[in-house]
Amino acid sequence: MKKISVSLIFFITASISTMFSMASAGETDYEQRRARGIAVFGSLLGQADASAVAAKFEAENGALGSFALDFVLGDIWSRPGLSKRDRNLIVLTMLATLHQTNQLSYYVPGGLNHGLSATEIREIMTHIAAYAGFPRALDAMAETNRILTSLGHGPENGKLPAAEKFSDAQRRERGAAVMAKLSGNPATDPDKVLAALAGKLGPLGAYGIDFAFGEVWARSQLSRRDRSLLVVSVLTALGRTEELHIHVPAAIRHGVTKAELEELMLTAFAYAGAPLAVEGMHVVQELK
Repeated sequence: MKKISVSLIFFITASISTMFSMASAGETDYEQRRARGIAVFGSLLGQADASAVAAKFEAENGALGSFALDFVLGDIWSRPGLSKRDRNLIVLTMLATLHQTNQLSYYVPGGLNHGLSATEIREIMTHIAAYAGFPRALDAMAETNRILTSLGHGPENGKLPAAEKFSDAQRRERGAAVMAKLSGNPATDPDKVLAALAGKLGPLGAYGIDFAFGEVWARSQLSRRDRSLLVVSVLTALGRTEELHIHVPAAIRHGVTKAELEELMLTAFAYAGAPLAVEGMHVVQELK
């Protein structure tokens, strides 16, 4: 593992100081963490008081349950640097990427409670196909649909809308426009964009522009900012550091702030593990 940078040490120190400053008079910092954790648990489940559910969760999972309540929910989820909607989007993405579909039972309802629409939640699973593969995306979509239907958000007439149909020329044009914004290269000629990739990626470059950018990225069901948060989350969870060097700056161009990317990596610490989060944080800290 790389040596932790001085800037990362300062960031972690500041984060710890922020958490200590949240303590209320008369409460220990542990009691405060637990109270925050139960509050977040309640917001995920849509319950005003989740104390009983939290106690059962801790009894079933022991120390692991304690840490999930106090650290994951009480520390990470309670930080002010990222909205609960965006953090929920990131967690849904990481769970689907890591094929942890059993955990979706908490975070699909949480997504609705935190401001994501059913359409946006399904679109997360659709976009994941281009970055983590169709098998994981389809498995996650199946569980997501089951949960959403049980919550009254089933597809109208039992059918989800199919993808729009575009000609090859339309896909290429749409893909080039997406890539121009993502890369910061204002070139608008699709053939020139493809030519720049062809030498390195061969036919993969063409499919990347036409499908990943021209069809998936260009869909309107999620904003480009949301899609950048999603892609950075996938790449972090998979440990694709080289690709993060492309998509972290792209996220900035799509309106994500450096502070929000730092929060994404802290969330990855809890959901994908410290080593992957540290690697991702190194890339974020390289931003000027």
